[in-house]
Amino acid sequence: MSACSRGELHALQSIGENFAVATSDRASQLCYDAIRTLLEQVRDALHMDVVFVSEFVDGQRLFRCVDAAQGEDGVVVEGHSDPLEQSYCLRVVDGRLPQAIPDAMSSPEALALPATRAVRIGGHLSVPIVLRTGKVFGTLCCFSHQAQPSLGSADAAALSAIAELIAAGIDNSGALRDTLWLHAPSGARASGPSARR
Repeated sequence: MSACSRGELHALQSIGENFAVATSDRASQLCYDAIRTLLEQVRDALHMDVVFVSEFVDGQRLFRCVDAAQGEDGVVVEGHSDPLEQSYCLRVVDGRLPQAIPDAMSSPEALALPATRAVRIGGHLSVPIVLRTGKVFGTLCCFSHQAQPSLGSADAAALSAIAELIAAGIDNSGALRDTLWLHAPSGARASGPSARR
């Protein structure tokens, strides 16, 4: 089963193809802008409240690029970081949590994380972003406040395909690494708790 209909899964594939074209020129600013647009489209297609790209840096999870539904600003803040060990992201990468979680409130491992209740995480989907060197850059994650009973492996596979394209964009243009601080709101460079998801 899937949270996305066949048409929505096809739309995600088209989104990915358009992203690949937009990032093929190696210009990091264009790639960053394309990633921001891509995240909005992914969030809409998957019916999520928040979607983000994180990077794992020195034991921290750094929110590199974020898109959130109206009214969700501040739940996850671009440029902020929090301890990687307290995140869904690390647990998905190391296998302690599955990539697709239809209802985090019914997962003992997810409930052990403070963010599950604090942020009211229902449906959660996360996949690693793996660079061509094999290094895990971070994750592409999204979540909704409501449970999504039909969230499953097809959704994770679709998100993985998008994560591969984001990885290629990062590899080819240095996007996110070069442009984050040009866009981060004032004061966002300071590490501090945002949503501990």
